[in-house]
Amino acid sequence: MRSVITKGKLITAAVAILLLISVFLAGAHRGYNLGYTDGENTANGWWIDKKSRYYESAEVRKKRVQRKYNQI
Repeated sequence: MRSVITKGKLITAAVAILLLISVFLAGAHRGYNLGYTDGENTANGWWIDKKSRYYESAEVRKKRVQRKYNQI
């Protein structure tokens, strides 16, 4: 009587499982990198926008008038 599980089938199954695991890990790593880059760009855009609002001349003028820096 021959065994249903042979050495060749075990090797093929192991290679297939390793291939699936490696593809999954590569996809997870790429997804993590894409998410990290997107978050970094969003944070940088927010920071630049915040600083640009701070340095707008109208905003600076309002703050200087409120703090009475333009009075002698």
